[in-house]
Amino acid sequence: MARLDLTKTRFLIIDDFGNYRSMLRSILVSCGAQSIDDASDARSALAKITINPYDVILCDYNLGDGQNGQQLLEEIMHRHLIPYGTIYIMITAENTQSMVMAAVEYHPDGYLNKPFPKDLLLKRLEKLIEKKAIMKDIYSAYNQKKYSEALYIADQKMLSHSKYALDIGKLKGEIALAANKLDIAQEVYDKALSVRDFQWAKVGKAKVFIKQQDDDSAQVLLNEVINENNNYLEAYDLLADILQRQNQAEEAQSLLSQATKISPYTIARQQTLAKIAIQNNDFSVAEKSLKQAVTIGQHSYFGKVDDNLDLVKLYADNGKSKQAKQTMLTTRKNYKKDKQALFHSEFVESMALYKLGNESKARDVFQQAISHISGNLSELPKELLADIINTTDELGETELADALRYDIKNPSKEGQSNTEAMTQKYHYLLQNGRGMRYYNDNLIFESIKIFEDAADNLPDRISVNMNAAQAILIYVKKSQRHKDLLSKARHYLDISKALDKNNEKYQKLEAIYTSLI
Repeated sequence: MARLDLTKTRFLIIDDFGNYRSMLRSILVSCGAQSIDDASDARSALAKITINPYDVILCDYNLGDGQNGQQLLEEIMHRHLIPYGTIYIMITAENTQSMVMAAVEYHPDGYLNKPFPKDLLLKRLEKLIEKKAIMKDIYSAYNQKKYSEALYIADQKMLSHSKYALDIGKLKGEIALAANKLDIAQEVYDKALSVRDFQWAKVGKAKVFIKQQDDDSAQVLLNEVINENNNYLEAYDLLADILQRQNQAEEAQSLLSQATKISPYTIARQQTLAKIAIQNNDFSVAEKSLKQAVTIGQHSYFGKVDDNLDLVKLYADNGKSKQAKQTMLTTRKNYKKDKQALFHSEFVESMALYKLGNESKARDVFQQAISHISGNLSELPKELLADIINTTDELGETELADALRYDIKNPSKEGQSNTEAMTQKYHYLLQNGRGMRYYNDNLIFESIKIFEDAADNLPDRISVNMNAAQAILIYVKKSQRHKDLLSKARHYLDISKALDKNNEKYQKLEAIYTSLI
């Protein structure tokens, strides 16, 4: 083969073995490469990719402790750390199907099995560099989201470079989808399919149908692709989304279960499967998927505390106390430096304890969690907000739940002073809830002091003031003594009247008061 000139090509080699990095460097230097960086793990690779523009990245799949090559590529693609024109080649000594599928799911430009001859790497590089050079201007416009310009350049390149017409057409379809130019996208895919039954064109056309809200037509194409190639995993994901929209959750679960057997190391698919299995009340599949997501997530950019906490909730819902406790301990250990994750875990722990029968400890943990609320609730992740509300409802703290919902929908702009006011409000609403439990357990006299404490600090909440009045009135009515307490009842009734004199409960309490004086 003609000598490949890599003089102006910028390389990054990522491999945990120094000898292998040196071997790859020697091959590249023999072709004139002058700009070669290397990294021994994903963390140092990310640091270099963030600040340096590379033309070619050669990355091993196994990188020792921490992220592997697939997880590194996932993060790079999601964070858009490299432009579309960068060549990314995955290198691995693994040859099991699950490892191979994991390596190619995020569509690296090339894939090489160790060991490979020097000439194979150079031939692969020569072809990819030639193709990327031809498509460079398209990528440049695409990176800048100049979609119309990118589509125009793509048309010109297809005319002048027929050898790469299909590759350019595939990219053109992707750009048209991104630009929501669905007529252009469909034209690209129909033209490709007129040449050959390309599976990527069928999937692309299915995406057009999905955007057009024609799920039935998309479903036909996606089923065709899976029947033709049961390793085309994107088709599984798209079809599962359609099945969920059609309320066919069991069918979606079955489909994703097949996909996770083919490629078990893609965390997003495991997370989706777990959610569907929980919806289907399938404990076994949900547990397996969540455990896999938790394991993968330890080093994945997409790993999140929610997977761990969903597993805790799953165990609690199914009475698995030991497993719930152990998972919670592991979660705290793994996320000990993440304040928001620890805050989130308090609410889930409270809910789990309550469901597993330890109400006293559940309420202690819940009160601690509520005291840690700060800032605008609306800025918290939706999963955390859902667990805050669900736990509050589960514990029967109705007044507090209503206040939390209101504060989520109506964020304040008052900053720290408002945070302190919110914390105080939540504290006394918890007092009100505590008073209600005493009252419902017929410990009416004991509830009075608690209600008074809450009402005196929440004069603008009619329900709390009515609770204080009610406890006093019912206690006096039942005991037929301590009528001196009626003056306090009158105080809370007057506040309630000022807030809403037409309130039905207030009017009933007034009638009781009248009967006692």
